[in-house]
Amino acid sequence: VNACVDVVLSGVKLLQALGLNPGNGKDHSILHSKNDLEEAFGHFLGKGAAAERFFSDKDAFSDIAQIASEFPGAQ
Repeated sequence: VNACVDVVLSGVKLLQALGLNPGNGKDHSILHSKNDLEEAFGHFLGKGAAAERFFSDKDAFSDIAQIASEFPGAQ
């Protein structure tokens, strides 16, 4: 069983809310940190492509999800 609950908002705005900037890109098959998220976002943004990655750090993921869901204008 796979359940998914989406929060929709600008990726750039989310990175800014996290204190990150989409800079040099690097693909990560699994995200372990906010830094990995920042690098993967930059990698795929530069290609104009979407990507889904597993986030291995439960606490960091929960923090990111909370910030995203509370962001003004998030759907």
